[in-house]
Amino acid sequence: MEAKARTESKARNFPCAACGADVLWDPSAASLKCPYCGAVRALPASAATLVEHPIDEALRAPREVGWGAARKAVKCGRCGAVTTFAVGVSAAACAFCGASAVIESPLNATMVRPEGLLAFAVDRNNAVGKFRTWISGLWFRPNALKSQSSVTGMSGVYVPYWTFDAATRSAWTAEAGFHYQVQVQAVENGQTVMRSETRTRWEPAEGMLDRLFDDVAVEASKGLTRSLAESIEPFPTAALVPYEPAYLAGFLAEEYALGVHDAVAIARQRMADEIRAACAAAVPGDTYRDLEVHTDYAGVSYKNALLPIWIAAYQYAGKPYRFLVNGVTGKVAGEAPYSWVKITLAVLAALVLLAVFSSLKN
Repeated sequence: MEAKARTESKARNFPCAACGADVLWDPSAASLKCPYCGAVRALPASAATLVEHPIDEALRAPREVGWGAARKAVKCGRCGAVTTFAVGVSAAACAFCGASAVIESPLNATMVRPEGLLAFAVDRNNAVGKFRTWISGLWFRPNALKSQSSVTGMSGVYVPYWTFDAATRSAWTAEAGFHYQVQVQAVENGQTVMRSETRTRWEPAEGMLDRLFDDVAVEASKGLTRSLAESIEPFPTAALVPYEPAYLAGFLAEEYALGVHDAVAIARQRMADEIRAACAAAVPGDTYRDLEVHTDYAGVSYKNALLPIWIAAYQYAGKPYRFLVNGVTGKVAGEAPYSWVKITLAVLAALVLLAVFSSLKN
């Protein structure tokens, strides 16, 4: 029987000791900072430690629920993301897609509380600068993109993730191909000539592969596509600290939209893809075929954490696009429209050059 989750602890606010205003997390200072008087307060180091949970405990282990601080939530009518923020702050648009169709939503009272967190280390000005640099360096994009793309919001969001560990042992079999050259007769322009031809000798091959996986991250976000989220990985999860609500001061935090059992299936597929690629690389010879991989998983464990991402939802020609900045490493990725006029002109120019080169050669 599933154990009953612990009740949410009393919500807390974070007032400035000097003037009483609510303090915010300042990435550049790596501390809480008052936006009014500038007073800085460091967060004390937590005595708590992060632990990995065996996957079979996912349903029966009791967990604290909720955020542990006063927050309210809105749900986006376009992408469905549920974003939370401090009481007293209003949201006019979705941080993930820029849609203005956001409605207040009740907090998920049964949401498992995050266990770990990576605090923002990249500040807003740095993130905005990265967006401008990125958009200025794009190729084959509309000329008006730089001037007409309007940033509807550069939001700092703590995005929910699950991370997984596993020890794997894989047995693989394949046919290894070894290329060799033979001389064969051919007729060219009415004359018999000798030419080289590549052939392949096939031999059976097999092997074993042991691989340890540590903190394979799976985003539990409703607002981000998996491919876009993965494009700013990795996060330095070895530096995760125990969750403390004060880190969220001044930032948005998305509710978990993916459970641990769905997440572990995604993680196992990512592990399987990596294992298959490693087994393919271990096949001797020049090529291979009929690769089969059988993998045993042991010690599968998990934890949940919030990871920091700056998100710019910008509009161009009435369509939303997104740009992401890893809030710790500064790695960037984004979506932008293509200019098919520029692409067509480039293709035509390449064809003209190819025709000119062919005529000169002949």
